[in-house]
Amino acid sequence: MTTILVGPRSTKDAVTGMRIAFDLLVSGFVDRSLDHIVINRSEWSGAQKAGKFSLGKALFTVRQLMSFYAKLWRGKTVYIAIGTSRSGFFRDALMIWPSWFLRKRLVLHLHGGGFRDFYQNNLAWFQFFMRHTFSKADAIVVLGELLRDQFAFVDGVEEKIRVVPNGLPNGFQGITGKPKRLHSKKPLNILYLSNMIPSKGYLDVLEACHILHNIRQVPIQCDFCGTFLETIMDENKSVKYDEQHFLTRIHEYGLESVVEYHGAVRGTHKQYILQSAHVFVLPTSFPWEGQPISIIEALAFCTPVISTYYRGIPEQVRDGYNGFLVAPKSPEEIADAVENMWRSPKLYRKISQNAFEQFEEFFTQEAHLNRLIPIILGQETAGRTL
Repeated sequence: MTTILVGPRSTKDAVTGMRIAFDLLVSGFVDRSLDHIVINRSEWSGAQKAGKFSLGKALFTVRQLMSFYAKLWRGKTVYIAIGTSRSGFFRDALMIWPSWFLRKRLVLHLHGGGFRDFYQNNLAWFQFFMRHTFSKADAIVVLGELLRDQFAFVDGVEEKIRVVPNGLPNGFQGITGKPKRLHSKKPLNILYLSNMIPSKGYLDVLEACHILHNIRQVPIQCDFCGTFLETIMDENKSVKYDEQHFLTRIHEYGLESVVEYHGAVRGTHKQYILQSAHVFVLPTSFPWEGQPISIIEALAFCTPVISTYYRGIPEQVRDGYNGFLVAPKSPEEIADAVENMWRSPKLYRKISQNAFEQFEEFFTQEAHLNRLIPIILGQETAGRTL
C-alpha cells in the first residue's frame, strides 16, 4: 500500500506555496505512519528564473526520473504536485504515462492557478498532448471552487476534480484566536509577506504606504518580508535591479523610518512578525496564483487581509468580513481600506475576529490533511463534500 509522493520540498534558499504545502503533506503521511516514498524535486540549486529551462536542471530531472522509475513498481498510488511550465509538464508526463500504463492510482495536484491560460497559450499539438495526459488521472486536486475550471479542457474532468483548500503550514506555536486591537498611540503595522515578485504587488503596497504616511498622515509601520525572485511570467530585469529599485523607492518617498525590508523570514521571527501585524496586504495578480498560503497564515493570527478579486482569493477573503478585496494595481484602494480600519477600531476588532473564524472553518492543517490524504489513498467517503 505504498504511496509515491512527488513534489518539491522547501530549502534554505527556496520557499514557495507549493513547497510549503508538499512539506505539510509529507509530514501528514509521517504522522499517520502511512507507507510512502518521497521523490523530492527541489534538490537542484542552479540559479535560473522560476519556470525557465536550464541544462543543469534538465540533467538533474533525468536523474530524478530514473529514481522514480526504479521505485514505481513499489507504489500502489502516485501523487504528483504538477508543474506549470512546459518543461514541468514534460517532466510530469514522463511520470504520468508509466504510472497509468502500470495501472497505478494517479492523483495530480495543482498548487496554483493560471493553468487554463497555460493550456490556451500553447500550440495545438501541445494542447492535444496535455488533454490526453491529464485524462489519465484518477483524481485532480485544485485549491478552491473558483479554480475548478483550470482543467476544463480535459474531457470528463468534472468527475475527477476534487477541491481541497490549502492548510496552515507546520511550525507555528501558540495560536490563540484572540482578536487584535488597534492602539491609538501606536502605529498600525502593515505586513507584506510573500516572494518579492512584481506581479505580487509589493510596489503597490509601498505606494499605499506613501499615500498613508505622506499624504493622509496615518501612523503606520510596514514590514516587507520575502525573497526577490525572477520568473518568466514577469518582465523584471533582474533580482538585483528589482531590489535596488525597491530600496531606492523607499528613500525617494522618505519612508526609511516607517518601512523595513527583512528579506526571507522563518521560524520564530516569522511568527513574531505575523503576531505583530495589524493588517496583511497582498495585492497580487501573479499569473500562477491560486490560493496564497501567506493569507492563511495571516488569518490564523487574526490579521485582516487586503488582497485582490483574483483566482481563489475570494474564497479566502470575504470583502468586508475578514478583510477587503481591491483591484490589482490599486494603491489608493489599499490605502482606503487601511485608513477605514484605522479610523474605526471597533470595525477593525470585528474583522480581526472574523479572520480567525474564516481560518478555523476552512484552512486548518487538520481539515486540509483529512481531505487530501483520503483522496490520495482512494478512501473518500461516498457523498462527502470536498
